[in-house]
Amino acid sequence: MNDTTRDNQTHHLISSLEHIYQLKSIPRSGWLQSGIDELGVESIAAHSYGMSILILHLRSELQSAGVNVERALNMALVHDIAESIVGDMTPQDNVSEGAKYEAESVAFEQIVSGVQQGEYFLDLWEDFEAIKSPEAKVVKRIDKLDMLIQAYLYEKKYEIRLDSFWENMDELFRESESESIYTYIRSNRFELKGNEA
Repeated sequence: MNDTTRDNQTHHLISSLEHIYQLKSIPRSGWLQSGIDELGVESIAAHSYGMSILILHLRSELQSAGVNVERALNMALVHDIAESIVGDMTPQDNVSEGAKYEAESVAFEQIVSGVQQGEYFLDLWEDFEAIKSPEAKVVKRIDKLDMLIQAYLYEKKYEIRLDSFWENMDELFRESESESIYTYIRSNRFELKGNEA
């Protein structure tokens, strides 16, 4: 590889990282829309980190189920990088799933264009969005689990109820690798502990 090629690749990498590193300081919209002060809200990057830690904690169960843990970890790390351009869209933004996918697809390709591992990143994201592989199914579930753990922690910290985040989640976790975690946090939510049958 000559110096010009190396410089060009490094330029594309730094350009990509400029976008991706913004995720460290972009707060997750759902928490802001729920009234949590921006100073106390996790960033998009913190969410991806939380997902990765959960996958590592569940490593043995995932491997036993035939899940490629390395691929799942990589998917968790890249699944939200388009949000550095399009922002963290939630259902409250009234954007259709099709429009959201299209905007994120264009942004994702812009971010990874010319990057040495760009095609791999794009493959991971497309797999995540399609939810067809065992890894994508697990990462989609872990995406929700991380959100619910954060809701559980915010409810305790701020003594509030974040009921909308918990709606219609039981089926997603039933007989999954993370069912016991979900059941525990759901049963021990602030104000609900000891008040539910």
